Amino acid sequence: MLINKNISTIVYKTAIFLLLVVTVVIFLLPVYWVFIKAINGPIAIFKYPPDLFPKRFSLENFRRGFQDFDTITGFVNTLKIVTINIAGTTIVSAIVAYGFARMDFPGRNIFFIIVIASILIPWDVKVIPQFMEFSYLGWTNTFLPLIVPMMFGFPFYIFVFRQFIIQIPYELDEAGIIDGCSRLGIFFRILLPLLKPPILTVMVYEFVRSWNDFLDPLIYLSKMSKYTLSLTIYYMITPFQMDWGAVMAISSLAVLFPVLVFFLMQKYLFGGLSFSGLKG
Repeated sequence: MLINKNISTIVYKTAIFLLLVVTVVIFLLPVYWVFIKAINGPIAIFKYPPDLFPKRFSLENFRRGFQDFDTITGFVNTLKIVTINIAGTTIVSAIVAYGFARMDFPGRNIFFIIVIASILIPWDVKVIPQFMEFSYLGWTNTFLPLIVPMMFGFPFYIFVFRQFIIQIPYELDEAGIIDGCSRLGIFFRILLPLLKPPILTVMVYEFVRSWNDFLDPLIYLSKMSKYTLSLTIYYMITPFQMDWGAVMAISSLAVLFPVLVFFLMQKYLFGGLSFSGLKG
């Protein structure tokens, strides 16, 4: 009986492992294909049968991607937006979360529920009124529609910060009040140094969100000098001229940055989520 149970356990674990391997292969194969064709040179893309493993190494696709298209501008514009959004939304979300976690004011819980419930509003519902508003303000073809909304905080980030702050003993705040600190003084001098896990978590999430954002730049930006990296890649694909090698090369670079950030910061990422009560 014990032997049968052990065999069943082994079979079950083996089946789960094989299922995970197949799932990983299915999801990573397109990414692997992009990287392989990026370094294989322009001719290898149309080779039949295709090579699953690179037989030659060439940077020609990267050279054409940067030389024939305004890729540098796309990188620079994207980095500007990402940097401002990370700094702005992280600090604002933390301050708003501090208010919800520490300050007692009428309707606090109701307002917090409204903030969190705003996550459920579909992007499609907001895009038309937002576009009308930003057009009236004359913000189209600028980075403002991509930056200003994030300067008011982001609901999910506010939730992450609040869940972390409520676990910090309130006695620290009381000690700061006794020493004559204001609320902002308590936040910046006492709590902010303790918020490293959620700060790093929010920074990683915001980097990936801003870096990969495509629809918002597509709606608000129409000047080539304002294109982000995602728009640059999108307009590289035309029905009249298709340089698949350059597209693969620049796409591989666009994917590489978020992947590197995730692997370098994954310890802090999952640590921040666990401290915030999002992980069991």
